[in-house]
Amino acid sequence: MNFLENIPFMDTIAEAIGIETYAQKAYDFFISLSSIEQMVGTVLLAIILLLGVFDLIKKLSKLIIIVGVIVGLWVLYNQGLLDGLIG
Repeated sequence: MNFLENIPFMDTIAEAIGIETYAQKAYDFFISLSSIEQMVGTVLLAIILLLGVFDLIKKLSKLIIIVGVIVGLWVLYNQGLLDGLIG
């Protein structure tokens, strides 16, 4: 059983968006393609998703490094080790 089925307003949202209709149309379109077209489309989608994931990882790693440096400076400041530099 899907945990989203237990949310009371989930049916209303799904009906308002019409996601099942779009998903069925996308599935029917994909099935109507030849096997080579399906394979090429799947490979292209996988490449796009992997590039997106790698870009997200690069951005998050930079953010984590920046937060780590800020937290490190804050810890040094709270311990009084930067008093000689700041005054």
